[in-house]
Amino acid sequence: MVITKKHISRRTLLRGVGVTLALPLLDSMIPAQTPLAKTAANAKTRFTGIFVPHGMAPGYWVPKQEGTGWEFPFIYTPLEPFRERLTVLSGMYSKSAEPPPGVTGADHWVAAAYLCGDKPKKTAGADIYDGTTIDQLIANKIGQDTLLPSLQIGIEDPGANSSNCGEGYSCAYTNSISWKSPSQPNPVVSRVRTRPGPSGADRWKSV
Repeated sequence: MVITKKHISRRTLLRGVGVTLALPLLDSMIPAQTPLAKTAANAKTRFTGIFVPHGMAPGYWVPKQEGTGWEFPFIYTPLEPFRERLTVLSGMYSKSAEPPPGVTGADHWVAAAYLCGDKPKKTAGADIYDGTTIDQLIANKIGQDTLLPSLQIGIEDPGANSSNCGEGYSCAYTNSISWKSPSQPNPVVSRVRTRPGPSGADRWKSV
């Protein structure tokens, strides 16, 4: 095989066919011997944080064996092909989910403490204070490579973010696991626009 180090530009291909197309990235558009990491086809690094407020049955998530060669719990079976690239951590405990000594609060701030490890300030007013979450630290580092640096999605409408959600804590602490700064929780998108409806109106889908 002879490598000429020539490649076809997308503009050249469009001029040749004489029509407008939404073209995918084609192998012929990449210069020969170019490392994948330096091409547009290189996958972007992603980080996902998932919080389940009502808990999960540990028997479905924690493997029975430690080390290597452990049997996948049935909920992990779709990840079997990626076994060599997967690490499962268990037995971890977040002390930040507990209120400080002498302060009531139960688990009214667990969501806010999840990705930052800080104990939120007990307040039902506007003077909320938590900590910048790790997802936002990552977004500030690599988020510029994507259209949206970060995206916060929920499955229900969190409602107002300033009223008392119990034990004297603001609802801001329970409505978002992502905080851009110690005093600024990120809003959650709970309805996603999918496609125009039959009459041309926007159709919304809960996620």
